[in-house]
Amino acid sequence: MTIAPALPPHRRERLSGWMQAEDVTCAVLFGADHVAHLTGYARYFGGPSAVVVGAEGDCVLVVMQDEAPVARSAASAVEVIGFGERGFGIDLDPVASLVATVAALPAVASAQRIGIAAELPGADLRLAALLEATFVDAAEALRRIRLVKDWDELEKIGASYELCWLGQQAVADGAVPGTSEIELFTAAQAAAQIASGAPIEFVCDLLSGPNTADVCCPIHVAGTRVVQAGDVVVADVVVRSNGYWGDTAETHAVGASPEGAEARALLLDILEEARAMLVPGAKGSSVFEHVHTRIVEALPGGELPHHGGHGLGLGAFEDPHLIPSDDTPLEPWMVLAVEPGVYFPRRYGARVENVFVVTPSGGIELRRLLAETR
Repeated sequence: MTIAPALPPHRRERLSGWMQAEDVTCAVLFGADHVAHLTGYARYFGGPSAVVVGAEGDCVLVVMQDEAPVARSAASAVEVIGFGERGFGIDLDPVASLVATVAALPAVASAQRIGIAAELPGADLRLAALLEATFVDAAEALRRIRLVKDWDELEKIGASYELCWLGQQAVADGAVPGTSEIELFTAAQAAAQIASGAPIEFVCDLLSGPNTADVCCPIHVAGTRVVQAGDVVVADVVVRSNGYWGDTAETHAVGASPEGAEARALLLDILEEARAMLVPGAKGSSVFEHVHTRIVEALPGGELPHHGGHGLGLGAFEDPHLIPSDDTPLEPWMVLAVEPGVYFPRRYGARVENVFVVTPSGGIELRRLLAETR
């Protein structure tokens, strides 16, 4: 049984602590990621939205009028308010109505100091033009809060991660001579989306044979090349559902591929070494140095031209990063996708990737952690 550290205070509590320290009475946060983070509400093709957070962490969600009924059933908020008029595509500047509705909320209208963060361009400036309050930038505080995940966030990342692996299985099953790259790409997307039971956001590197040496999009995008016996197929499947991303990479073989199998086996060993390094206080730069050194020393002629991994959550590529310049100390309950790869120009490439949660005993693979607590 895995022994994980005690969970941190809930993210709303952490935000409340920042608000008290900055002497702000409410925080106004514009954009879908802020809404998903603090209310759990994420909607396919959702309109512009905002969340207003009170001093005690209570949230008021503001969404488009027609979206309000579904938001009331799905969001964790004390109140959901609809803005604007009914209909779609009629108001070409819905952000103006959103800002006006937020400004009129009693908690906002009466505040002297307001925390502010805006993913919607210009929404913060529009709000400031309507109010006399002093505004305090909350963006960095929220970035720091997002680094450390709550349990419900782990479950959402885990659900998307499982969808990624279903996509990988579809690639493995379909990687036979005569199948094209775009067919494998589509099979991965279909498997993940059908299993989700709802539309997903989907990103995928799908490379085969000599194309695998090109590493990733946009250098090579899945196309009409037909896979052949002896090829390797690299699939990096990334899925977002319910507001959170999962990420995987795997190297599949079309029949026997001794070189690909050898590279994959070594990368899995390096992945395990990197996993053990994911402890509080470790730095992404140190993990990257180890991964890079092991790859270039063990596989002469091969290169690692990309990062060694990255944070995962509301973003598919977020802080912290396993790169030479990131010295951010790791903390318990950070989630990182670790992806060592090796590429031989004009010949082939290989990559593997798993998702881990940082703990004092090293990274715990996310599926394992969730399975052991069910």
